[in-house]
Amino acid sequence: MNIEVFPSLPAPTFAELKSKMEKVRGVVKAFQIDVADGAFVPSRSWPLNEDAADRAVFDRIVAGEEALPCNGEMAYEVHFMAHHPETMIPDWITAGATRALIHVESQHDFDACVAAAGSQMELGISLTIATPLSAIEPYIGRVGVIQLMGIATIGVQGQPFDPRVLDRIREVRQKFPDVIIEVDGAVNLDTAPSLVAAGATRLAPGSYVLSSADPVAAVRALELLST
Repeated sequence: MNIEVFPSLPAPTFAELKSKMEKVRGVVKAFQIDVADGAFVPSRSWPLNEDAADRAVFDRIVAGEEALPCNGEMAYEVHFMAHHPETMIPDWITAGATRALIHVESQHDFDACVAAAGSQMELGISLTIATPLSAIEPYIGRVGVIQLMGIATIGVQGQPFDPRVLDRIREVRQKFPDVIIEVDGAVNLDTAPSLVAAGATRLAPGSYVLSSADPVAAVRALELLST
C-alpha cells in the first residue's frame, strides 16, 4: 500500500504559506492547508489571521483575481481547526481545494458541510487524541478519510509525539479496513514507521519536511516506508 505524504504546517501569513508550498513543489501530490480560527484552537493561521491586508488576499483568490500557490501543480486539502467550517467550504472550493477535514469536536453542521461540498469536495473528519473513537460512528459512510492527531494539544507547535495514537490507528483500521487513515502531528522519520505499521496510509508531516535542509529527500524518505 502506497504511503501518501501531504505536508502541513500552520502559516500565519500568505507569504509564509507560499514559501512552505514552494519547498515541496513538484514533489508532493497535495498540501494540507491548516485553517485555525483562534477560537477552536488558540492560534490563528491564514486566511483567518488578524492582518486585514493579508486576509484580503484570500478574497482576491476567491474572486479569481489571484491564485493559491502552486495552483494546478498540487491538490489542496484544508484542515479546519475552526468552528463552523460549513460557512467556509464554498469559498475554499472556489479557491481550488478538493478535500476538507472537519474536527468532530468543533461546532459544525455536518449536513450543511455535505451540502456545501456537493460533488466538488471530498470530506473527512479529524479527531483530537482525547476524543473517543466512538465519535467516528455518525460520520462513517459519509467520509473517506479519518485523520487522527499524533499530539496531545492541537494548534500549538512543537508538541511531542503521543504514542496513544498507535492503538487508535489499529482500532480504526480493524473497524474500518477501507478508510484512509491520515495522521497529523509529530510525524517524522522516527515516528512514521510505527504509524505505518499500525495502519496509517497518509502522513501529514510538518517541520520534519518543511524545516529540513532537503525537504524533497525528507518527503521521499517517508514515502519509502511502504516499500
